[in-house]
Amino acid sequence: MKEFSFNHLSFSFTTGEPVLTDLTASFAPRAVHLLTGPSGSGKSTILKLIAGLLPKYGGQITAGNLTVPEGSRSGMLFQDPVMQFALDTPRHELEFTLENCQVPRGQMKGQIATALSFARVTPLADRKITTLSGGQQQRVALAAVVAMKPTILLLDEPFANVDSANRQLILNQLAQLNRKNKTTIIITDHECFGYQELHPQVWQLRDHHLHALTPKEGNELLRHADQQEAAPIRVTMPSKDEQAIVDFTDLTIRQGDSVLLTPTNLHLVKNKTTLLTGANGVGKSTLLKALARLLPYDGQINFQGTDIQKISPGKYFRDVGLIFQHANDQFLNVTVGEELALSRQHGHNPFFTRARLQQALSDLQLNGREDQVVYSLSGGQKKKLQLLLMLMMGQQLLLLDEPFTGLDSQSLATILQLIRESRQVLPLTIVVVSHQLSGIEDFVDYHLVMQNQQLSYQRN
Repeated sequence: MKEFSFNHLSFSFTTGEPVLTDLTASFAPRAVHLLTGPSGSGKSTILKLIAGLLPKYGGQITAGNLTVPEGSRSGMLFQDPVMQFALDTPRHELEFTLENCQVPRGQMKGQIATALSFARVTPLADRKITTLSGGQQQRVALAAVVAMKPTILLLDEPFANVDSANRQLILNQLAQLNRKNKTTIIITDHECFGYQELHPQVWQLRDHHLHALTPKEGNELLRHADQQEAAPIRVTMPSKDEQAIVDFTDLTIRQGDSVLLTPTNLHLVKNKTTLLTGANGVGKSTLLKALARLLPYDGQINFQGTDIQKISPGKYFRDVGLIFQHANDQFLNVTVGEELALSRQHGHNPFFTRARLQQALSDLQLNGREDQVVYSLSGGQKKKLQLLLMLMMGQQLLLLDEPFTGLDSQSLATILQLIRESRQVLPLTIVVVSHQLSGIEDFVDYHLVMQNQQLSYQRN
């Protein structure tokens, strides 16, 4: 297969500055390529151009061209897997995918079984997709793409909500896919640990240009990422003397006939950050939604000494906010400016004066985007906007469900610093679910682990 290449290509959407400028790069076939770069720099745009989704469904190539070898077949995993699903269960989704690829029915069963096994989702094949965790949905979407047997596999932040064990399993599977099938694999990722086995060509996208790292530079970047991931988070156990903002009394959580959490008694410490971790599907997001009064539970949850069921919804939601795992679920308006106006109208965080808000927008590289449709933002830009909007609300307790996916290290550092500065003016308790641990070591006070239907504090 011939290589595919960008030849002095410039691309822009109908509004705003160019996303890519004079992009020249050749991607070797049958190899693995890893694309890194700041949030919003255009990594997803590159994948969509290769997949043929752009400019067909948006934007325009203003100069140059893209050469894709004749006969190549692309399969793409989007950053938000929910946007890819059309049917109710993983099995039906894969059947639908293969029907669209005109695969003979007699071959479908075998291809589906292979793809489900590849993504480690065979036990989930007949579950409703809406009942799966974000990480499980990510793996189902990967199975659907792999089932197509593409010659070019495009993966946009494929491990954003996947726990470290499944991440490593899938990376091993991708290495085998590349070796056995000679599939060209192009991956965008901010978290670059675990890639050494794939021996990727590493690319960095910055200032609208794509730069190929030398083998030495690429190996150094991957080695550094592995070292960062291996660094433990240093936390202690909360003491009984610390003031609690939330108390669980015999808290039990179920999902259908399955018990996710057996009767649990513990407390969350006020004005501290508690990290909540656990494997995909154990119930972390469900626990946050129970805390936010969005899902039923048994037992009792007290907020500042009062049963949350006895607090009026209006008062409770002025004090407690939830950042959803899927950013699109958070937004109520069309443009960035409209979302900001809504939070200014209803928020009461004195930290965010007009001048401080403008500085925050600049620091987060969201300034000048007030007229942009929120759904056209990159995954990382949506996450930054989500966090900013909720900080503006001035709630006492924020529940953050995978808030750092899609954020490069600089964006993560900027948002954490913004939270610290805001806390100096208005105290804030945070419970954060995150598979991304690199970069948050100094941000976390306590660590809760959810496993085997139990919830317990961990000392590192």
